[in-house]
Amino acid sequence: MAPGGPPTAGAAGEQPPRGRRRPPETRAQLARDLATGMVTSGVYTTATYPIHRVKILLQTQDANPRIISGKVPRYSFVHSFGRLAREQGVLGLWRGNTPYLLRHVPSISMSFAFKDAFREALPRVDAAARPAAALAVNAAAGAAAGALSLALVYPFEFATVRLAADLGAGAADRQFGNGMLSAWLTAMRSGGAGVYQGFGVAVASMAAYKALYFGLHDSAKAALWGEQAAGRVELAPRELAARTLLAAATTVTAATLTYPLDIIRKRLIVELGAPPAAAAAAQQLGPGGGGAVPAAGTAPRRGGFAACARRIYAREGLRGFFRFWGFDMVFRAGGGLLLVGYDVLRSPRDGGG
Repeated sequence: MAPGGPPTAGAAGEQPPRGRRRPPETRAQLARDLATGMVTSGVYTTATYPIHRVKILLQTQDANPRIISGKVPRYSFVHSFGRLAREQGVLGLWRGNTPYLLRHVPSISMSFAFKDAFREALPRVDAAARPAAALAVNAAAGAAAGALSLALVYPFEFATVRLAADLGAGAADRQFGNGMLSAWLTAMRSGGAGVYQGFGVAVASMAAYKALYFGLHDSAKAALWGEQAAGRVELAPRELAARTLLAAATTVTAATLTYPLDIIRKRLIVELGAPPAAAAAAQQLGPGGGGAVPAAGTAPRRGGFAACARRIYAREGLRGFFRFWGFDMVFRAGGGLLLVGYDVLRSPRDGGG
């Protein structure tokens, strides 16, 4: 530690406490978390995408000009899969799957990894002694992780919704673009926020959802199994069943409380570029009502979150904010397995980690 000389080993050893503890190990753990999240989500996402496409279609059809005008009959969940296959081909069930993969798989991976990183940065709280404070810390970490990951992948989310809601049978009949890049270009020509249409609502929805999703789950795990044992999963049927039920309960709770925001966000995405006349038609025409509505892409529809919410309520009532809710909750409960699978893969078992 001689003055003016090169740093000594002792001086170098004093550097880590000024930053995050063990930065190389932290970075390695972050990389492992990203890979773990990707493994537990990739195949699941592709296999279940047709359900996701039908979900978007049913959530947004009351904002689609072709549905509003009566040009295209309304879809129902029971008949949607066969009808889409007949009208758009079997591969039409996977329309929008590419941007969905680019959005969903990295988003889940980043959410899990960022959540753990934010929790490391936040104060540690004993869940048994201060459950409310522990819930607040876990919720804050989950919200920050969700918002950050969404900001990085939102253009892919935008393209997924536009392509999944598109009722065009062929390339020449597409409403919102023939592919991801085309959907982006069409949106940018439509004015408004372009590919970040609905982003503000999305951030609020995602932050709230992830805060509840991770916050409730992590806090409940700590309360039930203890702070130290919460992350160590025993592969016993009884414990796996208990963790699966907990994951399903927290997932359904988080999804239900934030569901109206998800509906409004997707309606805003579909409405981008629709002529103002379509907004009035959405309130005045019932399903199958007459009168042709011009195709999307000519002028941006006026109004944002509040105007969209009023349109939904005026035409559909409270039910409009929960389109597809029942089916989606069954789907979401199954998705709670991601939380269990993630914990199982990360659980120290063979002396690694």
